[in-house]
Amino acid sequence: MKIGIAVYNFNPKKGGAERYAYDLATILSRRGHEIFLFCSMGIEVPGITLARFNTMSFPRWLRNLSFALKHRKYVRLFNLDVMLGFGNTLDVDVYQSHGGVQRIWMEREIASYDNTRERSVKAFLLKRSINQMTQRWIEEFPIRSKRYARIVAISDMVKGHMAEHYRLSGENIDVVYNGVDTERFRPAAAMPEGPARILFSAGNFRLKGLSPLLSALGEVAKETKDFRLIVMGRGRKARYMEMIDALHIADNVTFLGESSAPEDVYRSAHILAHPTFYDACSLTTMESMASGLPTITTKWNGAATLISERDGYVIDEPRNVAALASAIRKLLDRERVRAMGKAARAKLENFTIEKNAAAMERICKEAADSKQK
Repeated sequence: MKIGIAVYNFNPKKGGAERYAYDLATILSRRGHEIFLFCSMGIEVPGITLARFNTMSFPRWLRNLSFALKHRKYVRLFNLDVMLGFGNTLDVDVYQSHGGVQRIWMEREIASYDNTRERSVKAFLLKRSINQMTQRWIEEFPIRSKRYARIVAISDMVKGHMAEHYRLSGENIDVVYNGVDTERFRPAAAMPEGPARILFSAGNFRLKGLSPLLSALGEVAKETKDFRLIVMGRGRKARYMEMIDALHIADNVTFLGESSAPEDVYRSAHILAHPTFYDACSLTTMESMASGLPTITTKWNGAATLISERDGYVIDEPRNVAALASAIRKLLDRERVRAMGKAARAKLENFTIEKNAAAMERICKEAADSKQK
């Protein structure tokens, strides 16, 4: 098949959607398909044709709009069998939502602010943002105008949100969970020694729940300080230092920053705590499980449906500090960590990148066939 994929920056180092687009494109290319990657920036990859076009770089709303409009112009120059988009294009055959429904994300983004005044200001700004309104229009256009052949959600949670928001039957939405490189992300040969190492990994510390996690660890520290929190990611740590000092856990928290080898950081940990306010389907959660770590997350993470009482804990809300602290306490037991980590790894062996690509290949083929009828 001649398959088109659209992403602003075709570079696996730039983020979740970019990394996914890179993995999917390279695997489909190896499977013998002709891949045409529509982007404004991108790295050259053998076997993949980059269809680059210039877009307005600033402001962001104009960048997103110009990308969607330019894609609409240039995609017509290619005789594609199927076009795959991630909510960033107007013309698409297979619509795959990686961020979920924007309205739901916005509500959860606002909820993630601790300060009431800050939360109110953010709500005011987001709801009147030209960028958010533009993104929402682009995201919703193919579905509202019925310009698609198939819709793919990356989790059952996102499927439910999309069905409700767009008033669609669940039968019209396929669910294909993210895939993990289970060779790269694998358990450590032996469990690390020393204090319990609790990993928190995120680019946006606030949205992913660092504040409630620190509060929960403050509760745990009243009973034991035999733990270390490792914070990995590019988030801003300055706003959390006062809170850490007030909870008397400064000696228990390390900000690692970004890592070029996150798989090694996973293998050096015992637990992943990801009390997120919103994740369509957290790849961090899945990488953690593949690395043999029991994982704590919330019902607002699409990947939470992969977690059972055998391999982790799912709490209702990030701000349920008591439930979060309770889950952490339970995972201070090394034998429990060992058993649950083993179960987590076994489960994630069924969610590989290759299986994800095979499912998307099948859906693209069915979408292409439906266009011929």
